[in-house]
Amino acid sequence: MTAQGAPAAALWLAGPEGEFLGSGFHLGGGRVVSCAHVVAGQSSVTARHSGAAHPARVVLLAPPERPPGAAVHPPPDLAVLAVPGLAGAPAVPLADRDVANGAAVLVHGFAENTLTREVGPESAQLTVAGPSGIGLRVQLGSIPFGLSGSMAIDGHGRVVGVVKATADSRTTMGGWLTPLSELLPLLGERSPAPERPRSVTAMTCARLLAELPLLQDPPARLELIQMVNDRLDPGAGIKVPYHGHAFLHLRGIAAACLNHRDPTTALHALLEGAFALSGPHRALDDLGRLLHIDPEG
Repeated sequence: MTAQGAPAAALWLAGPEGEFLGSGFHLGGGRVVSCAHVVAGQSSVTARHSGAAHPARVVLLAPPERPPGAAVHPPPDLAVLAVPGLAGAPAVPLADRDVANGAAVLVHGFAENTLTREVGPESAQLTVAGPSGIGLRVQLGSIPFGLSGSMAIDGHGRVVGVVKATADSRTTMGGWLTPLSELLPLLGERSPAPERPRSVTAMTCARLLAELPLLQDPPARLELIQMVNDRLDPGAGIKVPYHGHAFLHLRGIAAACLNHRDPTTALHALLEGAFALSGPHRALDDLGRLLHIDPEG
């Protein structure tokens, strides 16, 4: 499928009363991807494609629900649905690696007209700014309500991410994508970036780092970033927006390492920095095994 043909795989999801929930896209064989926050809590979901309605079954939500008090659904905020009625419908392929910082992506989905309340196709072009606490930050484009769950594709028409949300509920400018590397494990696919250690995701790294009591302290997390940068070449350090939520901040740090031009070296620096700060810990042993590194050198 080309970039021009990708919109044919876009669809929208409706709730039990037919209400518009958000967007999704078809990967083939009746397998549909959207955001967890789009379909979570719905007693039934219908996929609308090419004017037809097809019953959908939620197969997987990651994570299943938003914690009380959380402003947004935690990462990766993804949903996989089974829609047998779409088995023969147009499908969009997956890319073989995450999108690079600075790259342009095309978004295809659906949105609700604010005046007529009618649901119709919507598209956008966005620029990837880099990792943040809840996903890949995108800018220089509009993400109206309803595009959550849409495909983000590269110039070859391949999925490189899933639209999560706009950056500010008061505007439609910029926002976040969930990168391909967070989606593939949910689909049983291999990691998209061969130069990275396999099976490593920002969420997995953050979960292990969050087990270190010291890293619940904001100054310690900032020191960890500095220690990572001290171990990287001059001018090649990571830049991570601060987040008051420890897990989201740690996920941003891990994502910055995974998206570094030399992710293997950056991940080594992350593990070494965490070990230097906290000393031996079971979580670091687990992270070391995941990265095939001995934390103690």
